Amino acid sequence: MPRVKINQPASFFYKTSIEIGVGHLNYGNHLSNEHILSFAHEARLRFFTELGATEFDFWGTGLIQSDAEIVYKSEGHYQDIIDVYIDIAELSRVGFRVNYLMSNRTTGKDLAIAAVGIVCFNYAQKKVQDLPIPFKEYLDSIEKIIL
Repeated sequence: MPRVKINQPASFFYKTSIEIGVGHLNYGNHLSNEHILSFAHEARLRFFTELGATEFDFWGTGLIQSDAEIVYKSEGHYQDIIDVYIDIAELSRVGFRVNYLMSNRTTGKDLAIAAVGIVCFNYAQKKVQDLPIPFKEYLDSIEKIIL
């Protein structure tokens, strides 16, 4: 079976940290796989909050996740600190891709890389909408974090 391949960016727009809690563990006593997407979602919401946006009011539109990919790199354990880096790429007329690097600060190893597709969506009208211009302008205006 071919492996999923995600291009890891060299620079990022945002970084946050999440501690692995007991509720994140599976029966193997390490980070459960579904929590990678939960950590990605949490990091994305923190990023949008700093922009003054939410997934329901993203400069006048909503957002909906269209797809997700994950490549697992190493284990995470209780109380490990995970640094989650976010890059925004592949902007289109109606959406964009969010790329994540999750790095385990406690072990010094990469935990996972992930990518999700995001589409602008009007929940009231149940239809796709254009990507807001202020979001594009914001991305053009900030300096990225280089690893």
